Amino acid sequence: MKILVAFQTGCLLLAAGLVFSLKAQNVGMTQLATDGKGAFQLTGSWKVAQSVMMHPEKSTFLKTTSPSDSKTSMIVGSTGAKASANLGLGDIILNLDFMLAPGSAAILNLPGGYGIRLSDSWKSTKLDRNACGSVGSLVPIQNASKAPGLWQKLAVQYKRATKGSVAQVEKLILNGVVIQENAFLSTPPTPDMALSIEIENGTAAFRNIFYQLLSDARPVKLRDLSYTLYKATNDRPKELLAENILKKDTTSILTREWGLGNNSFYLVYEGKFDVEQEADYLIQLAYMSNASLEIDGKTVLPYQWNDFLQNYVPATYHFTKGLHAFRLQYHKLTWRGHGLGMFISTQGVRPYALHVTSSLPEPKPIPTIEATASTKAELVRSFIQREGEKNKRTHCLSVGSPVGTHYSLDLNRGALLQFWKGGFADVTQMWYERGEPQILQPMGAAILTKGQADVAVLSDANASWPDSMANFVYKGFRLNPDGFPMLTYFINDASVSDEIIPENGGLTRTITTTLPNGYVRLVSSGSIAQVEKGLYEVDGQSYYVRVDPKSKPIVRTANGQQELLLPASGTIKYSLIW
Repeated sequence: MKILVAFQTGCLLLAAGLVFSLKAQNVGMTQLATDGKGAFQLTGSWKVAQSVMMHPEKSTFLKTTSPSDSKTSMIVGSTGAKASANLGLGDIILNLDFMLAPGSAAILNLPGGYGIRLSDSWKSTKLDRNACGSVGSLVPIQNASKAPGLWQKLAVQYKRATKGSVAQVEKLILNGVVIQENAFLSTPPTPDMALSIEIENGTAAFRNIFYQLLSDARPVKLRDLSYTLYKATNDRPKELLAENILKKDTTSILTREWGLGNNSFYLVYEGKFDVEQEADYLIQLAYMSNASLEIDGKTVLPYQWNDFLQNYVPATYHFTKGLHAFRLQYHKLTWRGHGLGMFISTQGVRPYALHVTSSLPEPKPIPTIEATASTKAELVRSFIQREGEKNKRTHCLSVGSPVGTHYSLDLNRGALLQFWKGGFADVTQMWYERGEPQILQPMGAAILTKGQADVAVLSDANASWPDSMANFVYKGFRLNPDGFPMLTYFINDASVSDEIIPENGGLTRTITTTLPNGYVRLVSSGSIAQVEKGLYEVDGQSYYVRVDPKSKPIVRTANGQQELLLPASGTIKYSLIW
């Protein structure tokens, strides 16, 4: 196993990312209509549709339905089609979904003529100018493309060229993976300031196009600042007593430097936000130890712990125009680093600091420790923390492959937990310093499963699927010549073998058993649709499941979810493609 160590940059350098995190779910953004009647000027061969279905291997396979809702409609075009919209001046954040037919390519032109290439490169082993996500001569740092016929998500934060600086792609995210960051565009801009999509060849579809123009305005300032410094221990004081006051004064700046250096202290700021523009604002505190924030007498951020300066603690607040009183409390502990910062932003306004630079020093760099697979598969045992679950999964095995297709298993359930492409595993929380969390994180954007048992005994094909099997006994695994594990476990004394290997741009799973009344659940999702016999698209066209066309899978609805089942008799083989 090869271990790579890289160092993260500190808090101040991450400030530009605050806008991106705020707008990740299109909050406060403007939607560009894709019904043929909005800001987009459509030329060439476009069709407005409510839904579209393509095939991962057949370039001419195309099914669409007529539009019924303008807000959720999409545009589907072919070679030479172009859609353009003049959005006005300003830097831009853009989010959109796109789908490509096999071999297709399109260009997303940003204002100034810089093109982001959208291409079918999901199986490509080369990262060059033809790769999806390349911008001119700047190639993506990894291949995050999905298979043709699946919806892909693109998010870009772009800074236009000015007289004093060149244009910059501050961040480009494809399918949840950062593939370009702080990329400076050396070619001169063109006079064309429109946003446009142009299909170079094949067929492509676009939907959910949202944008926001950004400015460097500063509509909120601090006024009438004062502070009170209290002596304190590392325990939170039950009350702030007058006899513990060390200093009290007015100030013109927000800084942690009125404190006691590395010693423990309690610093209370009081002042006013002077707001020029009514809006919903994002406030982010950056600090070590503990802090809290009140605005207009309301608790916006309760007293809470924050581990590292890189972890911004966010809150939103609706400011009306005028003055708003605030109270900021900062409890510095002796054994933690020092730093206090407050950033603010809103729709159309980049985040900016309300503190002085010296108040938030660059922290000690934290390494990112990455496990990689070289010539054979690599296996890592770890804990895995799933979103929404209180407890960690403690008996997990993650398998990385040299071809960049990886997965994690829960050995206590015989369950596939997640699968992803790109880099293998971030093991920083396992191997850095004490490594107390022992949690492995995928280096790519993982597709999550339900995390329940994948093989179960049912009284009949309509019985509810269990979370786990009471008589499940994990027996271990053996490795094939390429290093991939074949698991063995018993359910009700019946032997089950389970092997997952990368194949044909995805994963192929083979389960062999003669479990009486046993079933294999291939997938459980909000939606399952048949593309053709033996091929299903899952979860709103997020990935495919392929089975033997001669098999007879059961598609059923249970607890608001759709499930795809096969009887567990003999050898069951299916593929996950994304």
